[in-house]
Amino acid sequence: MMDRGTQDHISAYRHGWYDGRYGEPCCFTDNEGLAALEAPSDRLDYYRGHRAGSETRLRDEHLLEAS
Repeated sequence: MMDRGTQDHISAYRHGWYDGRYGEPCCFTDNEGLAALEAPSDRLDYYRGHRAGSETRLRDEHLLEAS
């Protein structure tokens, strides 16, 4: 069974991934999703998820352009 902290980290990563993949590009200082997270570890997980989502968006856009 996962403890609450683990679930928070997974949720922060997932939220960051979704924002990075589907959200509008913005500065992290203006990012409300990131600002809502209090724990530094959750912010780091959000950032990691955001970066992975952004990379997915760029890869998918590149594949569409190539086809």
